[in-house]
Amino acid sequence: MKYFTYLLMFYFSIYLGNGQNVGINTTNPTATLHVAGDFKFIPDNTISATRLIGTDGDGDILEFPLVNGFNIVNDTLIVSITNDNNIILIGDIDQSSIAESTLSWDNMDLGIRDENAFNTVIRVTGETAGYEVTGFADGYNGRVIYFFNSQSHNMTFKNLSGSSEDENQIITGTGGDESINAEGVAEFIYDSSTLKWILINIRT
Repeated sequence: MKYFTYLLMFYFSIYLGNGQNVGINTTNPTATLHVAGDFKFIPDNTISATRLIGTDGDGDILEFPLVNGFNIVNDTLIVSITNDNNIILIGDIDQSSIAESTLSWDNMDLGIRDENAFNTVIRVTGETAGYEVTGFADGYNGRVIYFFNSQSHNMTFKNLSGSSEDENQIITGTGGDESINAEGVAEFIYDSSTLKWILINIRT
């Protein structure tokens, strides 16, 4: 009797609507298979994935081809921002919100591990006067940044300044501070041996 009851509940939960749509836990299916609630999918691990499956805002399941920088490698989704090695991406840092009160940027967060993780040129705006930088946060071995001072105010990089944490400090290579007069670019690379940002070049 219990088996019969479950069987009836199953059949009543499935409704064949117009156009051969099938509904589970819904009497008004709007897709070929419309599931109202959770469902479980057991993939065939012998088949290499070539497409992604996701849902839109209405809960409809859609599939997407793995193109435009999306690839699956060893069952892991890999996102390539660009496949062109000749392209250097540009990110932005707007300092205007606290520029009035901050003229010395210590352990400066350029977002190189989040919003600017894939950007090499960092364009800095929003300053209202001359300012200085004593170090950059979140450096890792070999990370290159081009610090683009895209404003008319001068700025200075401080050599081995104790105002920033040891691992965030800058080595200018001259033993002294180095400046950008108005618009200019400074190139840095992070060295994990010294735990410092090395100033490679400055264009002003």
